[in-house]
Amino acid sequence: MEENDYRLVLVGNTQVGLIGLKTIFEELKGQKSEPELKLKELLVERVGKKNYIPSSVKGDYEKAIFREFKKFLGEKVEEERSEFLEVAILGPGCYSCNKLEQDVMAVLSESGIQAALNHISDPKLMTQYGILPTPALIINGKVKSAGRVPSKSMIKKWLEEEKG
Repeated sequence: MEENDYRLVLVGNTQVGLIGLKTIFEELKGQKSEPELKLKELLVERVGKKNYIPSSVKGDYEKAIFREFKKFLGEKVEEERSEFLEVAILGPGCYSCNKLEQDVMAVLSESGIQAALNHISDPKLMTQYGILPTPALIINGKVKSAGRVPSKSMIKKWLEEEKG
């Protein structure tokens, strides 16, 4: 398995880190013609060997892993919309990154918008987003800001746009 074979995946309303997906997807890409149900079972079985998958949410993992597999194959996939916004802040934990995180939390509190907020400081995970200047603000997978701390009013505007 590659050292950086680690990916954040939206499972239900929770972002989960899974290891080994790229390796598993490479191994199974030749079986993409298998029936969807069999392929889903195979994917979850393989992923479950390196990751903990609670039986109570196995169906959510199945959908999420299959969605990631289809993306890996280059197929157009409609992202799962959760009732929460997915907000990620990328940065090593410097003053600006922490300020951005505090500002986002303040805006979420003031506006009542529900969101899952993640501050990603692991360089390996940050490279998945392909963004160099930090801090970076990502809402529902879309880069809204990089290399600066946007104003609270701008953060609120972006959150409201993504909320729909």
